[in-house]
Amino acid sequence: MKKILPVLWMSVSVLLPACAGAQSASGGDEYKAMLDEAMKSGKFSQSAGDEWDARVKRISGDVRVKEAGSEEWSALEGEMPLNSADTLKTADGVAEIYLDDKGAVILGRNTEIELSSLAKSETVFSMKLGNLAAKIQHFLNEKFKMQVRTPSAVCAIRGTEFAVEYSQLGKDTGVAVFDEGRLAVSPLDDKEQTQNEYVLEKNTELTFTPAQKRFRPVPLARMSRYRTSVAAMRLRMAALKKSWKPITDARREALRAKVLKRNVIRREIENPGSVKKKTKRQSRVKKPVKSRVKRKAKTPPPEEEQ
Repeated sequence: MKKILPVLWMSVSVLLPACAGAQSASGGDEYKAMLDEAMKSGKFSQSAGDEWDARVKRISGDVRVKEAGSEEWSALEGEMPLNSADTLKTADGVAEIYLDDKGAVILGRNTEIELSSLAKSETVFSMKLGNLAAKIQHFLNEKFKMQVRTPSAVCAIRGTEFAVEYSQLGKDTGVAVFDEGRLAVSPLDDKEQTQNEYVLEKNTELTFTPAQKRFRPVPLARMSRYRTSVAAMRLRMAALKKSWKPITDARREALRAKVLKRNVIRREIENPGSVKKKTKRQSRVKKPVKSRVKRKAKTPPPEEEQ
């Protein structure tokens, strides 16, 4: 018996790690599958520390916001916290996006952009059309990554002053770096696969179309028109450093609900439609009844026969 016990103990000590490893691998696969499914469904949310405290502020004109899963655009007045998958659209308006006190982005007129992800490890702005200029603090943490995507390019930002524009008409993309930082641009092919990566140093730009085969960064020229916007974001960042205050989750939801609910109330006020029509129909039905009552009241009683 004394000889059997050590043998059994050795067998158990060998089998347990193997089983644990198998379970861990299986659990890892299940977790990854669950995470992928949650990301696809839009129900995935990270803790507050893993996501930027992003907010949008209307500067001028018509600025609208649409939350994930909705088809309704809400008119923005003032400032509103943002969630991943929110979409912003400017017509004749201008708006600014703040990422804590670490980044300031200005959206020009006729711009539509989705905040595909606000995770600090993989921030993604997907631009459908328009332009933006930004000042992003250099990320000392290597885990922090940010991309601006257009239909024809992927721009990887590590912390810089930059501008990106995309025209639906010519389907051309322009990217520029200004007085600080560097930026990597990867044009996309017809199958939306990244091609070679081109690094832009400060005060250089790269403009191209989908049909273009050769790419060469050049000194700032066409994209220099965004220099004023970048300078404004530089000043905005300095102001944010002094004035930025975190807000609670409850406050965030209240501010979002105020903007999104206002849109519903306005829609009901501007388009009462069926309610008004119903009232008119009811009044038309009741009019003859009222008139008959009035005529009956005015008719004198018949005289008694003598």
